Amino acid sequence: MLKRWVLLFPWLFLWLACQVPLPASFPLPRFSPWGGEPFAVERAPTLPPGGDSCCQVRLHPEERLYIGDQVSFEVIAPSKQPYLNQPLTVTLTTPPALIGSTTFQPYGFDRRTQATLLWAWDTRTLLAGEYTLNFSIPGLKKQWRQTVTLLPRSTMPLEEQTARWQTLSVDCCEVHFITNTAAHRQIEEIAEVVEREYRVAQAQIPVSPEERLSVVLIPRVLGNGGFANAEVNVSFLDRNYTAGDFATILRHEIVHVLDGQARPDPRPSLFVEGIAVYLSEGHYFPEALSPRAAELVRLQKYVPLRELATNFYEHQHEIAYLEAGALVEYLARRWGWGKAWETYLEMSLREGESQLAAIERALKTQLGLSLQELERDFLADLAATPQSNDLSWNLLTMERYYEVLRAYQRQLDPSAYYRTAWMLDGRQMRQKGVVADYFRHPRRTENLVLELLLNETGRAQRAGDYVLAERRVQAVERVLNRLEQGLPAPFAADPIAEDAWEVVQVLLAAGYEPQTWSLDGQRAQVRATRGASHLIEIVLEKQSGTWQIRSRTSAAGEDLIYRAE
Repeated sequence: MLKRWVLLFPWLFLWLACQVPLPASFPLPRFSPWGGEPFAVERAPTLPPGGDSCCQVRLHPEERLYIGDQVSFEVIAPSKQPYLNQPLTVTLTTPPALIGSTTFQPYGFDRRTQATLLWAWDTRTLLAGEYTLNFSIPGLKKQWRQTVTLLPRSTMPLEEQTARWQTLSVDCCEVHFITNTAAHRQIEEIAEVVEREYRVAQAQIPVSPEERLSVVLIPRVLGNGGFANAEVNVSFLDRNYTAGDFATILRHEIVHVLDGQARPDPRPSLFVEGIAVYLSEGHYFPEALSPRAAELVRLQKYVPLRELATNFYEHQHEIAYLEAGALVEYLARRWGWGKAWETYLEMSLREGESQLAAIERALKTQLGLSLQELERDFLADLAATPQSNDLSWNLLTMERYYEVLRAYQRQLDPSAYYRTAWMLDGRQMRQKGVVADYFRHPRRTENLVLELLLNETGRAQRAGDYVLAERRVQAVERVLNRLEQGLPAPFAADPIAEDAWEVVQVLLAAGYEPQTWSLDGQRAQVRATRGASHLIEIVLEKQSGTWQIRSRTSAAGEDLIYRAE
């Protein structure tokens, strides 16, 4: 029996993997340094008549449009002024029709100025062919046209034509997923993990929800893997290039929702995220929080708590979250979890109060000390932790990996980039029957190749193979640099990237979409899909400079839901 429910509380999106600073470069000792400026290349903007640069237009669903799509528009202004609050109108020229009107407003964590029309153009009654859209900003006397092509629905891949939202109900939760996806293939195992992680989180947060929690499984990467609004939203797919631990990320977002139910008032971000990391026993995966934070200090990457408290999300993401989780762990170890939770609730912001002031007030009231005194004791505790060279390498390679990953998103998968990600209300999507916004995402050859390499990087980094992780992420960086500069044959810039490109070309020609791979000399082992979500194990070998498929067998489902140290 399918059930839908609405969970009401005033907290807006608490993003696990989405509140991070712009990419920066962090050289690694011994390994080749990661140089260069942050990547900022996006697709070319749409220009109005006369060449006067105006706005970039992004259409959703991405990549291509089919008859039956409910199309959304992001019209991105080049600057805040003079566009902010200006009206925008989008019309169809033939047959003449108003698609929608709105105004330019700040959007996303980056607060970029854009006009957003959500599911504004219903194409179900149209015929396949070219259509001309007219964009008008009358207050600025700007107008331009853009031609788009609607493809016949019969040409849509069969697995998308038949994809639908479905719901599996368990004791704690409603688990929503799209058919013909990796989540559909593993939904029974996922449901067990959802129940387990919910029980663990609720045991620590004293709330008794009257309704089942809603969990949405997204078949594409958004940010670093999850976000929370009235529902828990977690990416679940075979080619997950963030390589995070599903169970850990799931619990993190469950904690955010239960936290909001416990007391709906906003609280300081440092502790909102610190609570979630601590109760999830890690950020993206299980990790020793205090020992890893101690290495941050030794690596001179520790951020003073006053700075984190003042502007948490402007600091390097992995460092900020690790430090916040370790701080909450220290509070719970010293005063007990009950007192730590009580202190956290006391931080609820009062009218006109800054986050830093709320922290200072709560610490004084509950613990009798200031943030400076707490930090002094916290640092002393970290200093007493034994040094670990392995943890240092782990932190350095992890930081580099996620920064390059975000560079990839900004350049080739911008709707996934956390600051302005295309994060939607799952309830509305289910009500409207919209699956394409999540089902359809960039799958060009360059996307497949770089996502395979990023996934391999993440798996190697977690396994402690830092040399392999560095080599793979270096290949991604070299390709992105050439793409940014507009140079020809970007994948020829690195031999591993070139091999990956050739392997993907062979697989695509044979009708397979690669999901994960590992390269060992002249042999590549790939898990791929062909049409449906069933996994196939394919072995390729390179002989006389040419990659060829040598064997293919049905693959057991890869363990995408695990919690391992």
